[in-house]
Amino acid sequence: MAASAFTFYNEAKKYIGNGTIVLGTAAFKLKLTTSASNASTFTLSTFASITSEIGTSGGYVANGKALATMAWTVGASAKQYKFDADDLIWTATGGPLTNVKYGVIGVSAGKALCWSKLSTSQFTVTTGNTLTIVFNAAGIFTLT
Repeated sequence: MAASAFTFYNEAKKYIGNGTIVLGTAAFKLKLTTSASNASTFTLSTFASITSEIGTSGGYVANGKALATMAWTVGASAKQYKFDADDLIWTATGGPLTNVKYGVIGVSAGKALCWSKLSTSQFTVTTGNTLTIVFNAAGIFTLT
């Protein structure tokens, strides 16, 4: 199963432009949501407005995991810059991670940045197994 590219929310572009979202210094998180989520609705603007987050079982906590080692680096050419972070790993402990479909990046108690469909249908990570979100080698997104 292959995740889709991350897609910006409409308002996120404005928030980046006016400095409400500061890439590289804001405390971003990636949260997991179910197929019932509104995560792919482009008009959402706040992280809290994303519905149907997966349950807090299997070691998952509300609002997901923090992105670590965020960086801006040169992309495929000197004209490109990519925004990237360390891959994220969840290990289902004490229970499964159930009904996962979307990954949403945003600022906890702040603005929503972008989303990705992690699979064509929701899936469960059974106890003892891991879910690894591997960001594209070209970064979470690239400015060209």
